[in-house]
Amino acid sequence: MTQLHITAAAATGPLGSTLDDIWNRVMSGEVHAEELEVASGKSYVCSPSFSGSTANTHTYGLAYHNALIRLLNDLQLQAPVDAVFLGTAVGNLGSAEERIYTKQAVDLLSLDFANLRTVLHGCAAVDEHTRFITVPTGCCAGLQAAGLAKEIMPKLGLRTAVVASLDFGLTPLAFEAFAKINATTDGDVQPDRHPSRPFCKDRSGFLFADGGGAIAVTLEQPEQPVPRITGYGCVSSAFHMTDIAVDGMAIHASIEGAMKDASVAATDIGHVNLHASGTVQNDQAEHAALSMIFGDELPSITAFKGNHGHALSGANLLEIALSWKMMQTGQIPPTPKTLPVDAYENVPPRTEPVPLMNSALLKTASGFSGIHASLVMEN
Repeated sequence: MTQLHITAAAATGPLGSTLDDIWNRVMSGEVHAEELEVASGKSYVCSPSFSGSTANTHTYGLAYHNALIRLLNDLQLQAPVDAVFLGTAVGNLGSAEERIYTKQAVDLLSLDFANLRTVLHGCAAVDEHTRFITVPTGCCAGLQAAGLAKEIMPKLGLRTAVVASLDFGLTPLAFEAFAKINATTDGDVQPDRHPSRPFCKDRSGFLFADGGGAIAVTLEQPEQPVPRITGYGCVSSAFHMTDIAVDGMAIHASIEGAMKDASVAATDIGHVNLHASGTVQNDQAEHAALSMIFGDELPSITAFKGNHGHALSGANLLEIALSWKMMQTGQIPPTPKTLPVDAYENVPPRTEPVPLMNSALLKTASGFSGIHASLVMEN
């Protein structure tokens, strides 16, 4: 059984520019949202990493590349890796829109998600031998990139890699597109009511955010034990372009695949970090899937999009990095403040951090067109 050992993790997002910053704020139950103006002049409720940068697509486009470089540097790798696996949904959409608004040519190279060698030149993690493998499968891409790394690294003779996912998509095009399909929240920014509300009775859609994360992985077992990825499962139900089936069968299949790959039973899972985007469909589907796996008594659950919104594929790796932090510290953060978490009786809120029980953690992710993926992580 292939296992990927996670030797380091990094993250950036609305709650901070480093994993430690984000972790500390999540442990305090902090949430983040604001009304922000984008380059079209319209304002939206969202959760940005850099307030004000979205009003200028040129500045915002640079933020994507700068954040990717910072993520790799924050891993503090001493030698180049064999490969970089990058998951993304919209990529550097800011730069693409800047070219359109300023009437520049939009060539294929400017739209190429895998065009990273020049961007990452000078990073200690990358040299002329590093391969780049891109997974552009939407909101599931970051987790899929980690799963793909687990599956193909041994087959390609790759021993070390960075798995990253990043999306800076707070642009006029993306806001209009998600609003068109009623995917994003219609909530207001109020002191007593956070607009990102997974597993709450009163929720209307996801809070659009930006950011992402990265992990350094190796097939070699480190001298000191570290959290590792032991299972991966992925299905594509092709249910609908944007909706997901609320019966949870496809999510259930991805979880079962990951558990079988890791050779763990439901009783081995001590915690679940859910995709939990904050839409009614997602809540219903994930709850149904968990009920099929665990019965009425569910493990403890975290839903980090309740803290800082949904950064598309970037959310996957940000959440994997926070899950790695949970396993390193043995602590599960409290429920984000201002969230009642009252949609299901067996998904209760937490007012304080609690110990992480058992050695295995389950992580789920979902995307448009019925793509669902799951990871098992173990200490």
